Amino acid sequence: MQVLWDFRKDLRCARVINSDLDTKELSKQVLNLFMLPNEQHAKQDRKTVLLLQLKLKRADQTDHPAFIIINAYRKNFVRVPSDVKLKMELLPDEKEMFAQKKLQQESKRMEMSQKFHAFNIMQGGFQKEDAEKLITEEMVNHIEKDTKSSSTRLLSFLALINSYVPGSHLSKLVCEDFIKEEWPTDEGKPSLETIMKPFEDLIVIFSEGEQEDRCVRLAHPMIADACLKRFTEHNVTRFDIAIDFLNSMVNGNESNYEQICKSMFITRPEGLMEKEKFSKLILDIMHESENNSEQCICLLELASGLFSADPFYPQALARFYYIEVKEENKYVEAEHWAKMAIERDPQNSHIRDTLGQIHKNHLRKIGIEAGKTCTDVENVLAIAKSAIDAFKDVEKAAENESENDTGFNNRGLFGFLQVYKIIHPTPLEQQHSDFISGLRGDVESRYDFFEWYLAFSRLSLNTEEPDYFHEDVEECYKKYFTQGEQTDETTLNEKKMKSFGGLLHFLKSDINVLKEHQRALKHPRSDNETQTVLYILANIVLSQSGEQCEQAEDLQARLQKLWLREIQDRSPEFYLLILLLFWPDEAQPGITNPPNLEKCFKKMHHLYKEKYQKYLRRRYLVPLFFFGKGKGLESLVHTSKLDQIALELLTEGDEHVEIKDLPRINGQVRKHKVFAIRREKQIPVTPHNPSSVCKPGQVSFYLGFTIRGPVAYNIRYEENRKLHNIVLHNSEDS
Repeated sequence: MQVLWDFRKDLRCARVINSDLDTKELSKQVLNLFMLPNEQHAKQDRKTVLLLQLKLKRADQTDHPAFIIINAYRKNFVRVPSDVKLKMELLPDEKEMFAQKKLQQESKRMEMSQKFHAFNIMQGGFQKEDAEKLITEEMVNHIEKDTKSSSTRLLSFLALINSYVPGSHLSKLVCEDFIKEEWPTDEGKPSLETIMKPFEDLIVIFSEGEQEDRCVRLAHPMIADACLKRFTEHNVTRFDIAIDFLNSMVNGNESNYEQICKSMFITRPEGLMEKEKFSKLILDIMHESENNSEQCICLLELASGLFSADPFYPQALARFYYIEVKEENKYVEAEHWAKMAIERDPQNSHIRDTLGQIHKNHLRKIGIEAGKTCTDVENVLAIAKSAIDAFKDVEKAAENESENDTGFNNRGLFGFLQVYKIIHPTPLEQQHSDFISGLRGDVESRYDFFEWYLAFSRLSLNTEEPDYFHEDVEECYKKYFTQGEQTDETTLNEKKMKSFGGLLHFLKSDINVLKEHQRALKHPRSDNETQTVLYILANIVLSQSGEQCEQAEDLQARLQKLWLREIQDRSPEFYLLILLLFWPDEAQPGITNPPNLEKCFKKMHHLYKEKYQKYLRRRYLVPLFFFGKGKGLESLVHTSKLDQIALELLTEGDEHVEIKDLPRINGQVRKHKVFAIRREKQIPVTPHNPSSVCKPGQVSFYLGFTIRGPVAYNIRYEENRKLHNIVLHNSEDS
């Protein structure tokens, strides 16, 4: 309704309330409505919206209980809390409402209300004990006496899939085929409902959408967990159930269970810092008892055979061998399965990466990284070459992968550096110096890649790369390029002075290092664009710490000379500096013949797409600078100068927040595009949150700059602000 209200001037609406018309007649009238000639509407290009409202009272269907829980607020009046956490826990007022609803259901539906298991579990606060109480003594006795019966086995399958893949189900037809094992002929064969009678309170049989085929599942995932616990207590392990499920249900019907099996055996849950090593089911089987590696291998081998075209099962096996198995031949087996996975999907860089990880892990296992004495140098050389070749293959595959599928896979580039870091301080370096020296260019090119990659982006809005990522990249470069009496840090800092991403690094470290090395950047040749760009950025970086630097006007003059040369092959970094230094400032006098910022915006977007988009896709582009309240270079505020609270408000805060060090920029939204309005100029900017651009109108926002161009943060519609102020004023008066 909020959206319709926002577009009330652009739409014409009609309502159909409690219509008892024939369907064909109603559809005919709807068509006439859309084709209705109306000159006034045609000129305004109004769109027709039809609202269907059904208010007829229906009799309660006691055999199909349903609950819809909605807690909604009108957008304009939402208050952003300081913190939001989603928990399987009800608030006190929610508990009270659920308790009242439960009493109501008990009075209306008597005994049947006890079978509303999902509601009762939620009302009870998601307690495991509530789910476990639903498993009666009669059910337990049936499991003990008839472990091999089709009913018990079918319950175990449902418990397994509903526990590890909540929301999954089995087809009723497939379940009926399964119970035929005990009833070879149709004569006297009971129905599925009869067979599952001991567990009927736990099972739901339903239709999904418009499908005629009905589905079977347990009433709640916590009930599935409780059932699985009962099975394991009676010596029916997760492995027993999973192997039976694969052999009895999946075999011959692989296409029906592809997603369920992948979720159970392959999908790795998110941990605190990164993904777990294996799927939750595999991890649980490993923890059920010691030495369960053989069971996990058995399951994955069987699944790999059933899903013979899927590369992820042999990949999981390869990972399991090199990570968990203790036997000496584990790397041979791991390599075998990794190569099988590659054969199944040779274009997938993530599949290829596993082979490189195996060889890298093998090198570490030998103990080279600790500087231990290496007696078999030739073997180490062979493994190192295999690892490097594997990671180079990952790089090639990553370069060729579609940009629409996933983010760029950097593991080949990073894996290469890790391998070199391992082999550098070893006898291999002395005995095969030519091989090591031949890697010098490869090491530097990969370091260069990560320097801008990590400066311009991160994994997501709130997720940085792990610490070891930066450390390994820098450590590898220092080991390779430090010479003579030079220290590691001096070598690294001299390298950083030669790149845009490297100079940005000094804002987060020691600015004195930049001051010491500033001489290397002084007096760049006016026709050397690369040197001039680095010189200007170095001055901007120094200004952020209050250090002496060249005046903004002088830097503008240097940059303007380059702009007038109209060079074709420029970098996005050049246009970023144009935007930073020539952004219209109301407090500054007009600049004679300034660069066209709209043209700059378009060129920067185009060059970003050519140079960086492939590698930074699906990553969060870091705001490098924000437009501040000062003059000259003081109008630029680096992200590191804002506290964490301010950054969170800029990127995720309510539209009514104010950041004291930053001014709001006036703008306008037209045709879902945002423009900054400065000195009668309309400069395109990219919305940080596209969903905040919901309609045309006057807006204000905070202005930031990424490597892709200017970005509008915390967009606020000015009419919303006026309404917000009126509401606050009225609430204060009352």
